[in-house]
Amino acid sequence: MTQKAIRNHPLPQFPVIVGTCLGHKAYRGFALLKDLADISKADIFDQDNNPTGTQRNLSVQHARKAYQYETENKKAFYPEMILNIRDKTYFRFREKSHRNSAKFGILEFVKDPRDAEKIVISRLDGNHRLWFANGTEKGTEPVARSASFCMVVLENLNAELELFRDINDNQMGMNTSHLQNITVRLLGEKALKYKNPSLYIVQKLQKDKKSPLAGMIHEGGKVRKGATLAGLTIANLANAIKDMLSRSAKLAHFPDADAQYEVIKNYWLAVKKWLPEAWKRPRDFVIFKGVGLYAISYIGIEVIDRSLTRSKFSSGDMLAYLKQIPTERLSVKETLAYAGRGGGRKLANDLIANIEEEGEISLAKLQKMILNEE
Repeated sequence: MTQKAIRNHPLPQFPVIVGTCLGHKAYRGFALLKDLADISKADIFDQDNNPTGTQRNLSVQHARKAYQYETENKKAFYPEMILNIRDKTYFRFREKSHRNSAKFGILEFVKDPRDAEKIVISRLDGNHRLWFANGTEKGTEPVARSASFCMVVLENLNAELELFRDINDNQMGMNTSHLQNITVRLLGEKALKYKNPSLYIVQKLQKDKKSPLAGMIHEGGKVRKGATLAGLTIANLANAIKDMLSRSAKLAHFPDADAQYEVIKNYWLAVKKWLPEAWKRPRDFVIFKGVGLYAISYIGIEVIDRSLTRSKFSSGDMLAYLKQIPTERLSVKETLAYAGRGGGRKLANDLIANIEEEGEISLAKLQKMILNEE
């Protein structure tokens, strides 16, 4: 990436409160994002060029979204950036007052970390949020907005690695379905329909009493016993429907998400008529999670496109195709050899091969003929 030349600045200093956070001394305060970005660097791990690095690889797309968020959202909010001062000779703390175990004062640098060839202040948490914040990348401007930070002083690389691991591994990640549910609540139905049609369709599948999935999709939080189909969440179903909308040759041509919803709802009605036992014993089938949900979605793309090509869209029209597929292939025991999105597509292709139109012969039957099988 093309970078602008960094301007000369006076030595940085920050008002802070100093205390102990469990096992580490910590300096906490507020600073402009551009200043935090200026004094710190990411020590990105590379097995060939930087095998001692601590930070994960950068996602430029993620970093750009962070930059847009902090520059365009007036009500933006960040948890604190966590930085490590690797060389304590670069700073000193000038105490102003204290109360109990906490001290208040100025964290001031006596040498400029921006001029050092080595990384003096590494980014333990907040690399994506800081990546574009100093405006050195072409097309960006410095972000002069205040955010909170926490600095620790770990001169030993192993100690930094341990803390990085603890920050990123020993905490429970946010449930993605819960985040999707929050998005729904914030946007409202009308805005959601245009900004996130796949999530809009999932919400309709959850709320529409005529939907075979009504009230059965996990929205985040505690799972109520018997309230959801095993493994079916807002997050994984939204991803599956997003795939259907983007890959289907026919669905994408409907400009209204309500029309898309009606077709997808009818498909799931057909699936329920085809696999009624999956609703009674969801843990015995794979169609609601993982590889099975991918498979049933890819099958749906084929079935929906075949139906719409014939100007058909009812659940009965789609069921006629599904009935040609052996249901036992979607039991938990039969799908152990498949995994992930690629496995879901392979499973779907194996099953779609059984579908044939009137007057045609299915690929499965044709293959047997070619191989001279009975």
